[in-house]
Amino acid sequence: MKHACLSIIFLAALAQITNAQDVTNSITESSLQIDTRTDEQRIEFLLNVAQVYFDEENYEDAIDAYERVLEIDPDHKQARYTVSHVYINANEYEKAIVELNGLLENNPEDYHLMNNLAWLYATAEDPKYRDGTKAIQLAQNAMVLAPNDHHIWSTLSEAYYITGEYEKAYRAITHMAKLAARYGKGLSKEAVDNYNEQIRKCKRAWDTKKMLEGEEVE
Repeated sequence: MKHACLSIIFLAALAQITNAQDVTNSITESSLQIDTRTDEQRIEFLLNVAQVYFDEENYEDAIDAYERVLEIDPDHKQARYTVSHVYINANEYEKAIVELNGLLENNPEDYHLMNNLAWLYATAEDPKYRDGTKAIQLAQNAMVLAPNDHHIWSTLSEAYYITGEYEKAYRAITHMAKLAARYGKGLSKEAVDNYNEQIRKCKRAWDTKKMLEGEEVE
Protein backbone atom coordinates (compact mmCIF):
# COMPACT_ATOMS: atom_id res chain seq x y z
CA MET A 1 0.00 0.00 0.00
CA LYS A 2 2.86 2.32 0.83
CA HIS A 3 4.50 1.50 -2.49
CA ALA A 4 1.26 2.34 -4.29
CA CYS A 5 1.05 5.73 -2.52
CA LEU A 6 4.67 6.45 -3.33
CA SER A 7 4.02 5.58 -6.95
CA ILE A 8 1.10 7.99 -7.09
CA ILE A 9 3.15 10.75 -5.48
CA PHE A 10 6.03 10.09 -7.87
CA LEU A 11 3.76 10.15 -10.91
CA ALA A 12 2.15 13.41 -9.76
CA ALA A 13 5.54 15.00 -9.21
CA LEU A 14 6.70 13.76 -12.60
CA ALA A 15 3.59 15.27 -14.21
CA GLN A 16 4.32 18.62 -12.54
CA ILE A 17 7.91 18.54 -13.75
CA THR A 18 6.74 17.63 -17.26
CA ASN A 19 4.19 20.46 -17.26
CA ALA A 20 6.76 22.95 -15.99
CA GLN A 21 9.18 21.78 -18.68
CA ASP A 22 6.49 22.23 -21.32
CA VAL A 23 5.89 25.81 -20.15
CA THR A 24 9.63 26.52 -20.13
CA ASN A 25 9.99 25.10 -23.63
CA SER A 26 7.02 27.13 -24.80
CA ILE A 27 8.50 30.35 -23.40
CA THR A 28 11.87 29.54 -24.91
CA GLU A 29 10.37 28.80 -28.30
CA SER A 30 8.31 32.00 -28.11
CA SER A 31 11.35 34.08 -27.25
CA LEU A 32 13.24 32.59 -30.19
CA GLN A 33 10.51 33.36 -32.70
CA ILE A 34 11.38 36.07 -35.21
CA ASP A 35 9.23 39.18 -34.99
CA THR A 36 7.89 39.47 -38.52
CA ARG A 37 6.01 42.73 -37.96
CA THR A 38 7.09 45.73 -39.98
CA ASP A 39 8.29 48.92 -38.28
CA GLU A 40 4.98 50.53 -39.25
CA GLN A 41 3.05 47.76 -37.51
CA ARG A 42 5.20 48.00 -34.39
CA ILE A 43 4.72 51.77 -34.30
CA GLU A 44 0.95 51.47 -34.73
CA PHE A 45 0.80 48.93 -31.90
CA LEU A 46 2.91 51.08 -29.58
CA LEU A 47 0.90 54.21 -30.33
CA ASN A 48 -2.31 52.39 -29.42
CA VAL A 49 -0.74 51.08 -26.20
CA ALA A 50 0.56 54.54 -25.32
CA GLN A 51 -2.87 56.08 -25.82
CA VAL A 52 -4.47 53.54 -23.49
CA TYR A 53 -1.89 54.26 -20.80
CA PHE A 54 -2.35 58.01 -21.25
CA ASP A 55 -6.15 57.72 -20.96
CA GLU A 56 -5.58 55.85 -17.69
CA GLU A 57 -3.19 58.62 -16.56
CA ASN A 58 -0.41 56.07 -16.40
CA TYR A 59 2.11 58.56 -17.71
CA GLU A 60 5.22 56.51 -16.95
CA ASP A 61 4.18 53.61 -19.17
CA ALA A 62 2.75 55.97 -21.80
CA ILE A 63 6.12 57.70 -22.03
CA ASP A 64 7.89 54.35 -22.28
CA ALA A 65 5.68 53.35 -25.23
CA TYR A 66 6.19 56.67 -27.05
CA GLU A 67 9.93 56.55 -26.48
CA ARG A 68 10.01 53.05 -27.96
CA VAL A 69 8.29 54.48 -31.05
CA LEU A 70 11.01 57.10 -31.26
CA GLU A 71 13.68 54.42 -31.02
CA ILE A 72 12.22 52.98 -34.22
CA ASP A 73 11.60 56.34 -35.89
CA PRO A 74 13.28 59.32 -34.14
CA ASP A 75 11.43 61.78 -36.39
CA HIS A 76 7.93 60.36 -35.90
CA LYS A 77 5.91 63.56 -35.69
CA GLN A 78 2.84 62.23 -33.87
CA ALA A 79 4.92 60.51 -31.21
CA ARG A 80 7.11 63.58 -30.68
CA TYR A 81 4.10 65.91 -30.39
CA THR A 82 2.23 63.65 -28.03
CA VAL A 83 5.11 62.62 -25.80
CA SER A 84 5.98 66.28 -25.22
CA HIS A 85 2.45 66.74 -23.87
CA VAL A 86 2.75 63.62 -21.71
CA TYR A 87 6.09 64.84 -20.35
CA ILE A 88 4.33 67.99 -19.09
CA ASN A 89 1.59 65.94 -17.42
CA ALA A 90 4.25 63.75 -15.79
CA ASN A 91 6.24 66.81 -14.61
CA GLU A 92 9.15 65.71 -16.79
CA TYR A 93 9.79 69.35 -17.65
CA GLU A 94 13.37 69.09 -18.88
CA LYS A 95 12.43 66.43 -21.43
CA ALA A 96 9.37 68.42 -22.48
CA ILE A 97 11.38 71.60 -23.03
CA VAL A 98 13.99 69.77 -25.12
CA GLU A 99 11.32 68.06 -27.23
CA LEU A 100 9.18 71.16 -27.74
CA ASN A 101 12.16 73.32 -28.67
CA GLY A 102 13.31 70.66 -31.10
CA LEU A 103 9.89 70.55 -32.71
CA LEU A 104 9.74 74.34 -32.90
CA GLU A 105 13.04 74.45 -34.76
CA ASN A 106 11.44 72.43 -37.54
CA ASN A 107 7.97 73.97 -37.19
CA PRO A 108 8.52 77.65 -36.27
CA GLU A 109 4.97 78.66 -37.20
CA ASP A 110 3.23 76.00 -35.12
CA TYR A 111 1.28 77.98 -32.54
CA HIS A 112 0.18 74.81 -30.73
CA LEU A 113 3.81 74.07 -29.88
CA MET A 114 4.38 77.67 -28.76
CA ASN A 115 1.31 77.52 -26.57
CA ASN A 116 2.30 74.19 -25.00
CA LEU A 117 5.76 75.47 -24.16
CA ALA A 118 4.29 78.71 -22.81
CA TRP A 119 1.88 76.70 -20.65
CA LEU A 120 4.80 74.69 -19.24
CA TYR A 121 6.68 77.86 -18.28
CA ALA A 122 3.52 79.36 -16.75
CA THR A 123 2.29 76.38 -14.75
CA ALA A 124 5.25 74.09 -13.95
CA GLU A 125 4.91 72.76 -10.41
CA ASP A 126 8.68 72.90 -10.04
CA PRO A 127 9.59 76.62 -9.63
CA LYS A 128 12.90 75.88 -11.34
CA TYR A 129 11.06 75.68 -14.66
CA ARG A 130 8.65 78.57 -14.20
CA ASP A 131 9.43 81.58 -16.35
CA GLY A 132 6.69 84.18 -16.73
CA THR A 133 8.63 86.29 -19.21
CA LYS A 134 9.19 83.37 -21.59
CA ALA A 135 5.59 82.27 -21.15
CA ILE A 136 4.23 85.71 -22.06
CA GLN A 137 6.49 86.02 -25.11
CA LEU A 138 5.61 82.56 -26.43
CA ALA A 139 1.89 83.07 -25.85
CA GLN A 140 1.97 86.45 -27.59
CA ASN A 141 3.84 84.92 -30.54
CA ALA A 142 1.22 82.17 -30.74
CA MET A 143 -1.55 84.75 -30.55
CA VAL A 144 -0.25 86.54 -33.64
CA LEU A 145 -0.77 83.31 -35.56
CA ALA A 146 -4.09 82.32 -33.95
CA PRO A 147 -5.76 85.33 -32.32
CA ASN A 148 -9.08 83.54 -31.81
CA ASP A 149 -7.73 80.41 -30.13
CA HIS A 150 -9.08 80.57 -26.59
CA HIS A 151 -6.43 78.13 -25.30
CA ILE A 152 -3.74 80.71 -26.03
CA TRP A 153 -5.60 83.42 -24.13
CA SER A 154 -5.90 81.08 -21.16
CA THR A 155 -2.15 80.48 -21.28
CA LEU A 156 -1.45 84.21 -21.59
CA SER A 157 -3.65 84.88 -18.57
CA GLU A 158 -1.75 82.32 -16.52
CA ALA A 159 1.56 83.82 -17.65
CA TYR A 160 0.46 87.31 -16.59
CA TYR A 161 -0.79 85.90 -13.29
CA ILE A 162 2.53 84.37 -12.26
CA THR A 163 4.32 87.65 -13.06
CA GLY A 164 1.90 89.57 -10.81
CA GLU A 165 0.17 91.41 -13.67
CA TYR A 166 -3.27 90.59 -12.32
CA GLU A 167 -5.28 93.15 -14.29
CA LYS A 168 -3.86 91.86 -17.57
CA ALA A 169 -4.42 88.30 -16.37
CA TYR A 170 -8.08 89.02 -15.63
CA ARG A 171 -8.68 90.84 -18.91
CA ALA A 172 -7.03 88.01 -20.85
CA ILE A 173 -9.11 85.32 -19.17
CA THR A 174 -12.40 87.18 -19.62
CA HIS A 175 -11.56 87.64 -23.30
CA MET A 176 -10.80 83.92 -23.41
CA ALA A 177 -14.30 83.20 -22.09
CA LYS A 178 -15.86 85.23 -24.91
CA LEU A 179 -13.80 83.41 -27.51
CA ALA A 180 -14.61 80.01 -25.98
CA ALA A 181 -18.32 80.82 -26.06
CA ARG A 182 -18.09 81.90 -29.69
CA TYR A 183 -15.60 79.47 -31.19
CA GLY A 184 -15.14 76.69 -28.65
CA LYS A 185 -16.78 73.40 -29.58
CA GLY A 186 -17.52 70.53 -27.28
CA LEU A 187 -15.98 72.00 -24.15
CA SER A 188 -16.13 69.45 -21.36
CA LYS A 189 -17.61 70.30 -17.96
CA GLU A 190 -14.14 69.91 -16.48
CA ALA A 191 -12.72 72.47 -18.92
CA VAL A 192 -15.53 74.93 -18.18
CA ASP A 193 -15.01 74.49 -14.43
CA ASN A 194 -11.27 75.05 -14.82
CA TYR A 195 -11.81 78.22 -16.84
CA ASN A 196 -14.32 79.56 -14.31
CA GLU A 197 -11.87 78.92 -11.50
CA GLN A 198 -9.17 80.72 -13.47
CA ILE A 199 -11.51 83.72 -13.87
CA ARG A 200 -12.27 83.79 -10.15
CA LYS A 201 -8.59 83.43 -9.25
CA CYS A 202 -7.53 86.35 -11.44
CA LYS A 203 -10.39 88.54 -10.23
CA ARG A 204 -9.54 87.90 -6.57
CA ALA A 205 -5.89 88.68 -7.15
CA TRP A 206 -6.68 91.90 -9.03
CA ASP A 207 -9.22 93.01 -6.39
CA THR A 208 -6.74 92.32 -3.60
CA LYS A 209 -4.06 94.32 -5.36
CA LYS A 210 -6.45 97.26 -5.84
CA MET A 211 -7.45 97.21 -2.16
CA LEU A 212 -3.81 97.19 -1.08
CA GLU A 213 -3.18 100.18 -3.31
CA GLY A 214 -6.24 102.03 -1.94
CA GLU A 215 -8.30 101.70 -5.10
CA GLU A 216 -12.01 100.93 -5.25
CA VAL A 217 -13.01 97.37 -6.05
CA GLU A 218 -15.79 96.87 -8.57
